[in-house]
Order: sequence, then C-alpha cells, then structure tokens
Amino acid sequence: MKIAKAAFVAVGILSLPSCSTLQRTSTEGVEAETVRVIESVEAVRYQFPNGLRLVVLEDHSAPTFAYQTWFDVGSRDEEPGKTGLAHLFEHMMFKGTKSVPDGEFDRIIDEAGAEGQNAYTTHDHTTYIEELPKERLELVVKLESDRMRNLVVNDESFATEREVVQNERRYRNENSPEGLMYQEIYGLVFTKQAYRWPVIGYAEDLARMSAADARAFYETHYVPNKAVIVVTGDVRAAEVRDLVARHYGAYPKVEKAPLDREREPEQKSPRRKTLRLNVQVEKLLMAFPIPAMDHEDIPTLDIIQMLLSGGRSSRLQKALVESGIATVAYGYAADARDPSLFLLGASMQDKMKANLAEKVILRELERLSSEEVSQLELERARNLLSFEFFSGLETNSEKARYLGHYESQLGRIEKGLELHKRRLAVTSQQVREVAQRYFLPQRRSVIVGLKKSSSGENR
Repeated sequence: MKIAKAAFVAVGILSLPSCSTLQRTSTEGVEAETVRVIESVEAVRYQFPNGLRLVVLEDHSAPTFAYQTWFDVGSRDEEPGKTGLAHLFEHMMFKGTKSVPDGEFDRIIDEAGAEGQNAYTTHDHTTYIEELPKERLELVVKLESDRMRNLVVNDESFATEREVVQNERRYRNENSPEGLMYQEIYGLVFTKQAYRWPVIGYAEDLARMSAADARAFYETHYVPNKAVIVVTGDVRAAEVRDLVARHYGAYPKVEKAPLDREREPEQKSPRRKTLRLNVQVEKLLMAFPIPAMDHEDIPTLDIIQMLLSGGRSSRLQKALVESGIATVAYGYAADARDPSLFLLGASMQDKMKANLAEKVILRELERLSSEEVSQLELERARNLLSFEFFSGLETNSEKARYLGHYESQLGRIEKGLELHKRRLAVTSQQVREVAQRYFLPQRRSVIVGLKKSSSGENR
C-alpha cells in the first residue's frame, strides 16, 4: 500500500493542474545575464518579475544535477522572544502541502533517486538541497515550488516538529560542550545585535511559540523575492528557466519593512565566562569582533586565519599542539552578513590549563601585529586558500553552494571570485595593520570550559 500511495502521489504532482503557478508559461520580463564564476566557468543568472532569482551552471560531465533553494532568512530575522523560529520552520518545510500529504515529499524525492537531500539554517539564510538524475528536473521544480507557498502549517504538524527541535537543542547545545561554548561566546560578545542568540533558539522561546507564529513567518519570508534557486549539472539553462517561470512565476512579491537592526556598541574591556561541562580536559574559546563579510579587511582576515591555523605548519599548531599544550587548536573568521566574530580555540592536553593557551594565542596575535610575515609564510597561506577555493568547486552540490552563498549573502556571484583574488593580493603590511586593528586584547571575549564538579555546578 505504501508503494502504491507514493506512486499515486508522484503521478499527481507530475500532472498537477490546480496549482496557480502552472498558469504562467511565459518568460516575458525575465532578465538574463551571463556571470563569470571562475576564470573558465560561466553561469546564467535570471531575474524574474516577482523578484525570484535563478542561477544555472551547465555541466554535462555526469547525468545528474544539484538543486538548491536559498531563502534570505535566518535567525537574524527573528524577534526577541521568538528565537529559533527560522530553524524550526526549516523542519516544517518537510511536512505536507495542499497537494502532497505529510511524509510523501521525502518518499517521492527518495524514489526519484535523490542524493544528499538536506537543509540547514544559519544566522543569515536557510537552504534546501538535493541532487537527482537529470530526468527528474521537472519533478523537483514542482515539488519545491509547491512547498514554497502551499505548505500546510497547523497545530499538529507544528507541535511535532517543535518537539523534534527541542530534542535537537538538548543534544547539540545543552548536552554538547562545544555547542554550549559556541552558543555562550556569541551571547557574551553581542548585547544588541541579533547574532547574540543561537540559531536553534532558546528553550523557553521554543516552548511558547505557536503554529500561528510559524504561519506568519512562512507568509512573510518564504516568498519569491527572498529566494535564490541554484541549479548546477546536466541541464539546459533555457529549460530550467522555462520550468521555473511556469511553476513559480505567478507567486507574488511580498514586501516587508526591514527590521530595525541595532548596532553593537564597541567593546572596550575583556569579557570572560567559565562553564562547568561534561569534559575531561579544559577547553578554550576566544572571540574578537570583526566586520561583515563584504568589508575590505575580510580577505586579510582570511589570510590571518591560514597563518594561525591552516595546516601543520601554522603558528597555533606549532605553539600549542607541537609544544604539548593542546591536542587541537583552531581559528577562523565567521562568514556573515552583519559584523561577526573571529574565533580561536583549543582543547588542552591532560592537566594543562586553558589560561596558558589564552596567553599563547595572545602572544601569537601580538607577533602578527608587530612583526613582518615572511613572503614564504604568506605564499603558503595563499596556496592553502587557493586549494580550498578550487577543491570546493568539484561536485554539482559544491558548485551550487558556492553560487548560492555569494548570490544570497552578497547579492552577486561575481563577488566570490573578487574576494578570492583580493586574498591572493594581501601583503605582509596589510596583515600587520589588520591584526593591529582587530586583535586588541581589551576586545577579546573568552569562554573557559572546565570539568564539572561533583555537584554539577555551572557558573
């Protein structure tokens, strides 16, 4: 019976006549533009009259394609008291629509041969991904367009998914030392900005939410003018354009006044917090405020990230791991639309103290601020970034993620290549100046994770 039902629903979707999107078959008013992804690769960007953007990159080397939908909504778009709604709604999107009963979306897409079906939510966006055989293009366009505007959001489905998210929160945040430290560092640094709460939300906010909150969120944010569709692989751009026009074209724009986003005041003194965690060794997480990802200093901060923790020859690897102080050391600049954080962390060797790692990291940051980086070390950092950049463009899904990330986050794919070229041009003088600008000791925030006491106290 289950197989027969799935087959029936799949046929229904393929021939669905009642959906209003099928009424629009014209591509009149659709603007097309060829964009350069990397030096030898081009894609086509389409802008639809209702604000929807479509990016298609043809690659006929294998008979598959990746399909990703990037919605311009994340936890930064939530209101205090309703944190976690963006992530909770990501779960809701896999429930039933007016045309596809609850549970059938996954069944249909799996039987169509989908690989890597998933979704995730960040501070800035929510993304839905899948990869399928090329013959299934129209099926996935219909399914994805259907759930963009025809989702059934009722009390029963909401209660089910809220419980799933509450369990996920307990696993990923409350019961995970690393997850809790990551949550707390953002709350320690940010006092005004929306990044101060975790993407998964606070438990008390999840408990008080209702299906009405989810419906309002859906109607406001899951609209064509807040979406970018990316298709990469064995497809023809014109065919994808026509299918998207047919199935999404009649959906109207929904305009909403932007939130009044508060600016974070400058941090002028260090902030610290100690957590008692389920760990056997001490852990350190340190953060420095940095600007948004479109700022001119971001390419240099990316180079600094590689100098500090890129590979076995990196400075923190030598100073913390090879010296026997820590088992793991890392650093990275968060890639975010609003001002965010440069994070540095370490897991200590047995009986080693986190405050020792903090002193070592501050010393290495001071070296970056005061000493010239050698051309050999700088070239090594550039080479590592180039390797990461190009190795991250090998599969259909990786290409789609790259295209969606820059089109969604920065408004234009081309900025991804521009950013990479600027990384490769960073000088040792820029490294020193940027380190002096952002890695001031008084602007650090520190979370130290210690082993729980017998009483289980957390302070």
